[in-house]
Amino acid sequence: MTTGLIPWAAGIAAAIVALGCIPVAVRLLSGPSSADRLIATDMLGLLGVCLAALVALIAWHPAFLDIALGIALVGFLGAVAFARLLERASVAPAQEPAE
Repeated sequence: MTTGLIPWAAGIAAAIVALGCIPVAVRLLSGPSSADRLIATDMLGLLGVCLAALVALIAWHPAFLDIALGIALVGFLGAVAFARLLERASVAPAQEPAE
């Protein structure tokens, strides 16, 4: 463990990012629409990546960067899948022609 400015700044940044998770979680749980929940899910994944990168910086373990990369990939794929689901739900089914 080294002393200096970087661990202190990373600790403060981690606390700020962790506090940012609270309004995102509120939006995720009480979002008025599914699009709000989608954006909150994507933002929660981004905050998870930030926290994993900050833990890698604080703990001096580069393995947490691999975890951050995995969270980013899974979060992106989840957001794309959820957006596709919302797109399919919003398209009205084709009506059969009346004879």
